Amino acid sequence: MPLKPKRIHTPLRIAVLLLLLLPLKVFSANEKIAYLAHSKNFWQVWTMQADGTDPQQITHTPFDKSHISWYPDGTHLLVNGSQGQIRKVNVQTKQETILELPIKGTVDAVVSPDGLSIAFSLSVAGSIDNNHIWLVKEDGSGLKKLTAMKGLQHEPVWSRDGKAVYFLSGEGDQSHDVWRVERASKRIEKLTAGKLYHFDMAFANDNAMAFSNNQTGNYEIWIKQSDGSNRQLTQHESIDARPSWSPDGKAIVFESSRSGVMNIWMKPISNSEAVQLTHEKVGARFPVWSAGGPEE
Repeated sequence: MPLKPKRIHTPLRIAVLLLLLLPLKVFSANEKIAYLAHSKNFWQVWTMQADGTDPQQITHTPFDKSHISWYPDGTHLLVNGSQGQIRKVNVQTKQETILELPIKGTVDAVVSPDGLSIAFSLSVAGSIDNNHIWLVKEDGSGLKKLTAMKGLQHEPVWSRDGKAVYFLSGEGDQSHDVWRVERASKRIEKLTAGKLYHFDMAFANDNAMAFSNNQTGNYEIWIKQSDGSNRQLTQHESIDARPSWSPDGKAIVFESSRSGVMNIWMKPISNSEAVQLTHEKVGARFPVWSAGGPEE
């Protein structure tokens, strides 16, 4: 009787088997991540599936794009441009529509959870150190100044219910802390206090806040949990910043210089390792996870 060949468990085979046994996060087919990547000397908007596949360039107009946010339908993005315009971009048709607002010089514009209002930072004094947080409707109506504090107020982020706006405030090289302003009453509350920078806020459905902070001497991703405690999510000698939550609140996508230049990475909020999603040579930045949308 011929002998059966002996199965040899090489290190590579064992590693593959272990990977197959690891719990895998399953993403919805209509979950996308928008981000910025270089194309023909400009930062342009791209999208990819939540697992990093199917990268698609969305914008092509010849100027740098910045700060992006998803509309709730999952098919449009609000995009800030280096020339001062705000555009609504259809990710399916790639059509860019300029929003005609009654005021110029807006920065950090983000669309509200219901898709009807836009929060942004603006200085009417002509100095970037005196920016305030404003609201306006997409059609240009309802212009409203939310803050009038001393110093710079910037990086607005909507609460999930749209009733409040979180923002950063500080003066020059001083600490920039997290504040919250109620949309209706304009009541302002300071949420953090210290000598360190708190940047890049993002909120999960349970109001857990992810942010980047340099309290360890390097920018890492932290989570301020619903009980008020802070938990360090990443620990790496490179810069980790710009977190954005998955729709189910179980993972975070962020930008990191771990590959030598900024690229997009994803990490479950469990203790799993971070996974690199983009491999751009010039870099990829500012990932924003959609809340889902219509099936394509």
